[in-house]
Amino acid sequence: MRDIIISECIDLLMQHNFRLSRPLYRSCFDLLAKREDITLILKILKNIDSFSREQSLELKKLAMMIQAVPLIIGIRTRNAPMEHGVVYDRYDIKAITFETFKDYLEGSPPIVYANRGGFFVKIDGKALRKVREEKNISIGELAEAAGVSRKAIYKYENQTSNPSVEVAIKIEEYLDAPLVKGIDLFEPIKEEVKIDKEVKGLKREVINFLNILGFESLPIERAPFDVVADDKERDIILTNVDERDNIEVKKRVFFVKEIAKILNAYTLLVLEKKEREYKSVPTITKKELENMESAIELIEYIKSMNH
Repeated sequence: MRDIIISECIDLLMQHNFRLSRPLYRSCFDLLAKREDITLILKILKNIDSFSREQSLELKKLAMMIQAVPLIIGIRTRNAPMEHGVVYDRYDIKAITFETFKDYLEGSPPIVYANRGGFFVKIDGKALRKVREEKNISIGELAEAAGVSRKAIYKYENQTSNPSVEVAIKIEEYLDAPLVKGIDLFEPIKEEVKIDKEVKGLKREVINFLNILGFESLPIERAPFDVVADDKERDIILTNVDERDNIEVKKRVFFVKEIAKILNAYTLLVLEKKEREYKSVPTITKKELENMESAIELIEYIKSMNH
């Protein structure tokens, strides 16, 4: 079932003019898609509750570094099948069904989100107050009609709380006005995400060197690349790290190059020892990286290797 949904997502995204890349191996993401200024990182899951907090932190941090939006496409929660048209939350990453995703791309955003206690909607508080005052309806009168407290109506108008679906329907019917807002699935993550992950060996050394040069570097546990780094100029480097070149490294580097094309990013292979010259991907030894003096110098080196 999961593979079927991945195939359906690929077809859907291609229909909507996204460029796509799919990792060869199990990864922290299943699809990376880009169209103009929208970049998506999709994770496809049978059960969205199987997605751990640690996985979410890595996915959100990666999304922030490559300026992408993470989304989970799922089938069910631990307790029940996911509802069509409802947005679920998994550690601040939006989770939806394939059908909801399809509707959104076709111009029909979802309006309902799941939270503890049931299904809720986001209401336009300013519009609510304006319509209520224009119709000379008091907060108390509206509260009675909707079956909630005066304090609840006050919170809706000040957008510090959202009503349940049932309450929102009563409010819209009583005021005879559309007030519910659609949910933006492509809203970028705004919070700062920090990951305190212990990394050892050559990967740790490479991260240290990149940070000294002025990059922010993130180790990735399960992806075609080992480290993603970006600098103040928004230059992104997808970096593979290994002791020496082998067939497995070549396979991974091939897929990283495809991802880099979509992201307009750079690729880099860092080896403990370089046994030959490489034409397909910019390659550097640990010692050569250590001797670099700035992020600009490394970017220029990568550019020169690409010609």
